[in-house]
Amino acid sequence: MKGIRIFTFCCVSLVVVFTHADQVLAKALKTPKIAFASNRDGNYEIYIMDTNGTKQVNLTRHKSTDVQPVWSPTGEEILFVSNRDGRPDLYLMDTDGTNVRKVFKNLKLRTAPAWSPDGKQISYCRTDPVRELYIASLEPKKEKRVAPLGKYDGYSSWSPDGTKITFGGPSRHGNTSRIYIFNLETRRKEMLFADEILTSMRNPSWSLSNDKIAFSWFRGNTSAIYVMESNGDNPERVVDPPPGFAAAHPEWSPDGNELVYEQYKQQNNDRHIYITNIDKREPEKLTRKGINFFSDWFDPAYALPVEPQSHLLTTTWGKIRIQD
Repeated sequence: MKGIRIFTFCCVSLVVVFTHADQVLAKALKTPKIAFASNRDGNYEIYIMDTNGTKQVNLTRHKSTDVQPVWSPTGEEILFVSNRDGRPDLYLMDTDGTNVRKVFKNLKLRTAPAWSPDGKQISYCRTDPVRELYIASLEPKKEKRVAPLGKYDGYSSWSPDGTKITFGGPSRHGNTSRIYIFNLETRRKEMLFADEILTSMRNPSWSLSNDKIAFSWFRGNTSAIYVMESNGDNPERVVDPPPGFAAAHPEWSPDGNELVYEQYKQQNNDRHIYITNIDKREPEKLTRKGINFFSDWFDPAYALPVEPQSHLLTTTWGKIRIQD
């Protein structure tokens, strides 16, 4: 009887484990989606939409300001910035907008989040009071300072192998910014375009499918989107906005063939989300209502596999053996 009881408990435990796994899979996205922020409903909220601009859905529906969404590598969660507890800090939610929770217990001014490729770490800008780039492990949550940031910088992006981070930082020529590469293994950083004087490079985004970095290149009162090799070689303009407009905050499609970005009028800050194919370079406007910005792209075909919840089975089996 004792053996039968143990077998029965194990079967029930397996059912619980795999039922949980089914629930996780049920929440997984079936089609590619773009997350972005918009104020179309009166305040800034997190939205998602199909990559052709259709099926735009408000996820947060909260009176606070919610911006800067980024997908987790598995597609299970969205990391974003909200001031719902009094000041901007980092929050997580499921991809249907439920289960919203703070990343850190201590409230600090944290913005501009980015995920590591393995989903175990994040990078972000922390201001208290100096703007600095930080990385943190999620389990356990442990913060580490990486480098100082300039006045207008803070956005970062991880290399495909997770060994480097690119970010915007201060230049040597006054109130301008440059692209940096920080090596997490050697703790050394390299400034790209060090000899540039009157221009700024910001918002770098590292392609997960190739060794390319997209970024915003500001010249005077306007900016365009460029793509370069990860060492700074061969910068090439891929988005050249029309007169009176500027383009910024590029993010790669997971397959590395397209970019999603924001384009805005310099006079009235009329911002909208666009995509463009790197080869064809035919921009397509995706949003048309409100101010729309801070976009990020997820495709389930390129998702990091969800790890099985094996610890649940191990814990249950251990409890059963103790009762024997």
